[in-house]
Parts: sequence; structure tokens; C-alpha cells
Amino acid sequence: MGTLTSTETDRLAAYTVGASASTGPFPITFPFADNDDIAVYVNGTKISTYAVTQGSAYGTSGNFVTLETGVTNSTVSVVSEASAVRSTTDSLTLTALNGEIDNIYANLQENQFDKTRSMNAPLTDPTTSNMTLPSYTARAGRLLGFNSTTGNPEAGPSITAAQTLSAASASINLLGTAAVVEDMGLLSASAVIEDMGLLATAAIIEDMGLLATSAVIEDMGLLATSAVIEDMGLLGTSANVTAMGLLGNSTVITNISNLSASAVIADMALLGTSAVVEDMGFLGNSTTIGNMNLLGTSDAVSDMNTLATSSNVTNQNTLAGISGNITTVAGISANVTTVAGDASDINTLVAALSNINLVASNINSGVIDGILDYGAVNDSVSSSTDFGSV
Repeated sequence: MGTLTSTETDRLAAYTVGASASTGPFPITFPFADNDDIAVYVNGTKISTYAVTQGSAYGTSGNFVTLETGVTNSTVSVVSEASAVRSTTDSLTLTALNGEIDNIYANLQENQFDKTRSMNAPLTDPTTSNMTLPSYTARAGRLLGFNSTTGNPEAGPSITAAQTLSAASASINLLGTAAVVEDMGLLSASAVIEDMGLLATAAIIEDMGLLATSAVIEDMGLLATSAVIEDMGLLGTSANVTAMGLLGNSTVITNISNLSASAVIADMALLGTSAVVEDMGFLGNSTTIGNMNLLGTSDAVSDMNTLATSSNVTNQNTLAGISGNITTVAGISANVTTVAGDASDINTLVAALSNINLVASNINSGVIDGILDYGAVNDSVSSSTDFGSV
């Protein structure tokens, strides 16, 4: 009579170990004949550092595995790996025959267990179904797919492509909304596709990169108002564009920068009053500009600096008070010139002015009669009663 249980038993026992280290013992839940029939895996990796305790051969009571080194946060799997080799040295006894039969059933149970965990076609599939995998070279680096007609296994897309697609899944989810699908329908028009072809050059892509900064986007938000758009319509005429081209050179930009200083702006505010603007209208005619050109010479500026001293300004104010006399003298300029030619005689008379005054006084007192009687009067006359030497 056989000693292996006749019921089908899963020849696998798996245990989860948490953060606390554990070496077991981990029960063996299926019957086995020999310790060599047991294999242990930790997180899918087969190990050899463990001990098997068998309390009952071909039973399940008191059978367990103990690890030599504790594990944490792991899955410990105890599986059956019964030998498929038939003994040829044992005598043909009932015990030996039962052992061989037990080993056959252990392998049958393992095969049955493996079959339920492997890929196979259901019995209800067509007889043409073929679950054979593609060749190694055909399936290497690819996902497993199934033919859309036969349902048989075939090599699918590359793993790299699938990973790339997976990384973009969030973006794909965003694109899958009804609104986005509608937008893509609008973008698929031939005219739009042509426009995108024009925009796809390296230079334009670089420009769009410059425009995509938060500061520029904020500026475009300010420019997008109806009032600003209307202003840009006025500025967009060919004449204005030409004028802005003239203003856009470095020299003009430097000048504009100079004009934007606070002191210059204050000055322009003073010049911008209606009275000053009116005065500049008077000064802006060709005659006045010609006169200002004459006054702007270095000689004229030097003369004005000389006349601008406080004493000269005072004298000019005095002369302005007798402008009528100056006009009269100007009318007899020839006589003035003649008198100027007798300047030395005039200076002599000025030196004898006191004698002239005395003579004039004596003439008024009747001395003129004495002069007529006695001839010339000596220069030493000192009074009206002193007639000097005759």
C-alpha cells in the first residue's frame, strides 16, 4: 500500500516575513519522502542555507524548514522538487515498489501544479491553437502578445517602446478628454498642418523658447487688451514702421536714454507749458534762427560776456534812460566827428577853464571897457579891480 496521500496537494507553501527578522520554522504543508525533495526560495532566489526537519515521512505533521540566517521584509517559499530518477538498485520488494510509486505520484502532483501555473490554451479552444512561444531571437526584449486572429502567442512591441509610452501615460490621459480630442480635430486641418510646418523650423522653435518665459507671457497678457491691440493697429502702418526703423538705431536709442533722465524730464515739463511753446513758435522762424546763428559765434559770445558784468549792465541801464539824447547826438554825428578832431584844443581850454570863467565874470562887470582902452590884459589878473600890466 502506498504511503503518499491520494489527494491532490499544492506542493508549495509561501510565508511573508515582516520587519522583524525571522529564521522560521516554516511548516512544510505537503508530504515528501526525502529532505532532498525540498527547495527553499527567498524573494524568488533559491538558497541552500537551511535545515529540513521531517517529523513524519510522507505526512505533513512536524515537517518544517529553518533558515540559518534570519530574513526581513521577504517572502520565503518552500516548494517540492521530487527527483524524477528511478532507482535501479533496489530489490523488487513491496516497500521499494511503493517508494517508486510514491515518487511517481509526487512528480505527477508537481506537474499538475506546474501546469495550473503555466500558460496553456483551454480545452474549449480550437484544435489549431498553439501556445508555443516565439523563438528566443524573436521575443528577446519584447512584450508577449497574442495574434488578433488566431490568439496564438507572438512577439509584441519592444519593452523600451512600452516604457516610453508608460512614462507618457499622464500626458496621454490629459489628451484623452473630449475637449482635447475636439481640439486635435481642429488642428488636423490641412491649413493648420501647413502652418505647423512653417513653425517647426529650428529658428522659430528657438524664438518660441524665448517667448515661453513667465515674464514674457505676463507681458503678452498686458499687450492683449483691446485698447493696446487698437494702438498696435495704428502703429502698424508702413509709415510708422519705417519711422520706428529710423528710431531703432543705437545712436537714437542712446539719445532717448539720455532724454529719460529725471532732470531732463523736469526740464521738458517746464518747456512744455503753452507760454513757452508759444515763445518757441516765435523763435522758430528763419530770421530769428539766422540772428541766433550770428549771436552764436565765439566773438559774439565773448562780447556778451564782457557786457554782462554788473557795472556794464548798470551803465547800459543809465544809457537807456537818455536814449532820446543819444538819438539826437547820433543825428549830428558829423559835428561830433569834427569836435573829436579838435580834442587837443578842447583839452587846452579845459585846462584854462578857471581863467575863462574869471574873464566871463569881469566882462559882466564892465572890465571889457578897460580891455578895449588898455589893450591886452596880463594873465596875472586876479580880481575885477586888478587890471594887470598894460
